[in-house]
Amino acid sequence: MLALEMLGRRAHNDHPNNFSRSPPYTEDVKWLLSLAAKLGVNYVHQFCVGAAKGVLSPFVLQEIIMEALQRLNPAHIHNHLRTPAFHQLVQRCQQSYMQYIHHRLIHLTPADYDDFVNAIRSARSAFCLTPLGAMQFNDILQNLKRGKQTKELWQRVSLEMATYSP
Repeated sequence: MLALEMLGRRAHNDHPNNFSRSPPYTEDVKWLLSLAAKLGVNYVHQFCVGAAKGVLSPFVLQEIIMEALQRLNPAHIHNHLRTPAFHQLVQRCQQSYMQYIHHRLIHLTPADYDDFVNAIRSARSAFCLTPLGAMQFNDILQNLKRGKQTKELWQRVSLEMATYSP
């Protein structure tokens, strides 16, 4: 858990890797999750709190959420999501996606559209984990629609949202 805390301190100074799909620490964090799962539910919850503080990549946070839920009893996913530890982790993941989307929009070029649309699809899955998440995600889409981006980008995003279900 101290390693996660140190990761958070280091990651805040390592801006280029903050939004990476697979930052250098990904496998170490997953290994730590597997260790916590072997030790029991309380350790997984403790891990989730630490990951919410230390991991900045929305993609890694989402992987952690899904893997942690699978390692616990998958039949009780909704109960786990209501625990404070998972709630904090999901909130952090959603917040990271919002930051990622905002950051990418500032530097987005037409060559990046496909990757951006894939990130929006991933974000949708993360936002669907909470009851209010769907509304938050729709707000993000509305901001995209009203934004300064090109019509082509909005068409790609809206087509993806119409054909993809989480």
